[in-house]
Amino acid sequence: MDRINNRIAHIYGYAVCLTAVIVMFFAIKQIIDAAINLTDPLRADLGGYSRMGLPLTNFELYKVEARRRPRFPMYAPAPGMTTPAPDPADTSETELRRLYDAERTAAIDAGRFHATRSLVANLLLIIFAGVVFGLHWRWLKQRDTLPDTP
Repeated sequence: MDRINNRIAHIYGYAVCLTAVIVMFFAIKQIIDAAINLTDPLRADLGGYSRMGLPLTNFELYKVEARRRPRFPMYAPAPGMTTPAPDPADTSETELRRLYDAERTAAIDAGRFHATRSLVANLLLIIFAGVVFGLHWRWLKQRDTLPDTP
């Protein structure tokens, strides 16, 4: 019976160590993705487009697309507003530039926040998995040095 318990303990220990290593591999991949996203947060999640589908990588493209689309929901009047929001086709270039800069800044900030959060969370996950691995590996090695009892 003691031999069966010993084998179950070994299987458990090695399974936990293997799981910890697999978790570390996935977390390392996520850290690499987050680091790349930090280098270009604008293209990180939305691929350089605003939530409304307007390109944010270039103002000229943004202007063409904004003037091509009639009244998309971003410019619709907010509840309780009496004056309607301006139609992108009717807005001046300075107003479009202001909207573009605001959307671009918001997209960059959001991309940086998500990348930083992913980076920190996955670093903590690697540390946690490393601790679990270390504890179980040490426990397994101590079990291996114990003399077998008949």
